[in-house]
Amino acid sequence: IFSEVWYHIRGGPQPDAYFQLMRAHGYDLRDPTCQHAWPATQDAAVVARLGRTRMENLCFVKLGVAATTPLVPAPVVPVPVPIPPPVPVPTPRIHLQRHERLLTDEERQTCSAEIAALDELKITYAIAKMTTGVSLAVIRGSDIVSGVLLTSGLWENAEMIQAFQAYNRIMQHNPNGTCAQPPCVDKVFLDVGANLGTWTVYAALHGYHTVSVEGSPPNFALLQLSKCLNPDLAPRINFVDSFVNEGSEHCLVVCDLANQGDVTLNCKAEEWTEPAMTAYKAEFTKHNRNVRLTRTMTRKLDDVIAEALAAHPNFPNVFHGMKIDIEGSELMAMRGAPKLLAGQGAAELPIIFSEVWYHIRGGPQPDAYFQLMRAAGYELRDPSCLWVWFAEQDAATLARIMKNGIENVCFVKKGSIPAPVPQPPPEVALPPPVVPAPVPVPEPAPVPVPVPVPAPVVLAKHERHITDAERQTCSAEIAALVGLNIEYAIVKTPLGISLAVMRGNDIVSKALLEYGQWEHPDTVQAFEAYNRAVEHREKGTCAQPPCVDKVFLDIGTNLGTWSFYAALQGMHTVSVEGSPPNFALLQLSKCLNPLLAPRINLIHAFVSEGSEHCLIMCDLSNQGDIMLNCQDHEWTEPEMVVHREMLRVKEGRRNVLLKPTVTRRLDDVIAEALAAHPNFPNVFRGMKIDIEGSELMAMRGAPKLLAGQEF
Repeated sequence: IFSEVWYHIRGGPQPDAYFQLMRAHGYDLRDPTCQHAWPATQDAAVVARLGRTRMENLCFVKLGVAATTPLVPAPVVPVPVPIPPPVPVPTPRIHLQRHERLLTDEERQTCSAEIAALDELKITYAIAKMTTGVSLAVIRGSDIVSGVLLTSGLWENAEMIQAFQAYNRIMQHNPNGTCAQPPCVDKVFLDVGANLGTWTVYAALHGYHTVSVEGSPPNFALLQLSKCLNPDLAPRINFVDSFVNEGSEHCLVVCDLANQGDVTLNCKAEEWTEPAMTAYKAEFTKHNRNVRLTRTMTRKLDDVIAEALAAHPNFPNVFHGMKIDIEGSELMAMRGAPKLLAGQGAAELPIIFSEVWYHIRGGPQPDAYFQLMRAAGYELRDPSCLWVWFAEQDAATLARIMKNGIENVCFVKKGSIPAPVPQPPPEVALPPPVVPAPVPVPEPAPVPVPVPVPAPVVLAKHERHITDAERQTCSAEIAALVGLNIEYAIVKTPLGISLAVMRGNDIVSKALLEYGQWEHPDTVQAFEAYNRAVEHREKGTCAQPPCVDKVFLDIGTNLGTWSFYAALQGMHTVSVEGSPPNFALLQLSKCLNPLLAPRINLIHAFVSEGSEHCLIMCDLSNQGDIMLNCQDHEWTEPEMVVHREMLRVKEGRRNVLLKPTVTRRLDDVIAEALAAHPNFPNVFRGMKIDIEGSELMAMRGAPKLLAGQEF
């Protein structure tokens, strides 16, 4: 069983209860490769590590199924001869991810100060080797950006290319958007909310100087190490440790340890006291969210930029473009940058690529952001920076952002770059009155009205169009998605599988559209372990019996990457997913893969210890990912209203969809699935479970499965 494990696990309250349950059913706890056993004596260390990383992938192996490489030496039998020196504990093999590399001894020496700063902050780091050849320091643990960089070597690559092409069109009117010489290299690129520095290093690689602002202490320490690891780029990069705002405010930095690189601010006029921080953190703990809170003071963006340029007199005083992504604080930051927006002391900033939250701080809705930027002489455009969104369209734009939670937009200084959208037609002057003539006067020809040119459809890297034949064959599945108001796209993975994904704010969907894969190294690693257990083959390949006569259980299927991989390997699958949007997308994916469909059984259910009344909580900033909040009685409408308001006020700027549901026992779901498919074998091959902290409750509802009893 390959399982995600949360520190604040539902039914726990800590994961050692999960470990005890699995050991009681005869399972070893092992590392993610399923090879190195962690005995019960190490549970405290594992739990402590989970307390830091929030969640982790682990493996449970039935005792005796596969050989282990123990992490502790065998006990020494006492003998009457002198006791030899203790045998050192064998060090487990380091498993590097696809785009991970080790630090060299020379780098450790050169960057010793930066490494010491990370050690002082107790940050476990790794080095990602990007596809551009740049080395970035990232978090080894629960951080979405770090995980994607280690597995794919890219983050927001399509957005960066699109933005820099727009920037370069402004300066050179070059349709290809390339700019490796002046007028690019004599300009500054502003990166506000640098995170791990992907935009910054991309700009530096293209010859720009950068002023990169990042307030999170862990992220800033990682950025400093990244700068040290790239000495050729370092002279063009200026990192500034600061949170920016309209002015100086007392703020609380909220870091959710499930996504450590991403922080939000909660600000007020007076300083945060310890009791206020304790009460605020308690609201998160109530909902199984482990957060780290720290106090900080914000600064005006204008002051930060002026200080950065003064510290680097070799930097040009001409701005080329800007990216701002500070988790809902964009409006407050731009209110603190009147000189920047007015072009005082420097050439005008022609283009700004910005993330926009629906519940924007200082808003309360983003139309206040749009009004500020228009007043400063900027047009609101789509993410390609080509297509103008007029003020009359703001209502439609707001409705779309409310649905998605977050959206990327582009602000362009008027006159910087021509827009291909036709302007409203000018008023046509009426001709002078015609004197009636004895002959009939023909009707005047109607004045032609320009037809708006639709924006071109830009496909993501791994996106494809759905064919007319597929639309006809899968009409019922498409109708179900339309009924749920889900905008979908089709991904063509490198394995040749077509998957339906969300077009909008969903992390898994975005990764699939850009890279064609999600958790692929984890999937391959897990299936190699499964195949070793059955066949004891070194390579773990299994395209014929004894694989094809077995069932793979996928609990928390999400968009189906694990299920379709298992089906591609010849296994049957029982795939359980409770989210209505995800389940509708899975149905379309199954229809789009007719050769794999007979081996895939999709079950629409949430699983738990038994029948519980639960509230599905879907944060629309990551729509495919949901959590459950359960109680012993049915949720009433007033309770749901109070809960939604609590999420909005206490957890800040979250546009959350709530829906009541009832859970089922996992044993019952599996039995029903096998009964509906008598052609499926009654032999299980392996299992993946990832249901956002409800894993323990699900396994408590599966005693027959864990005991190996026949269904």
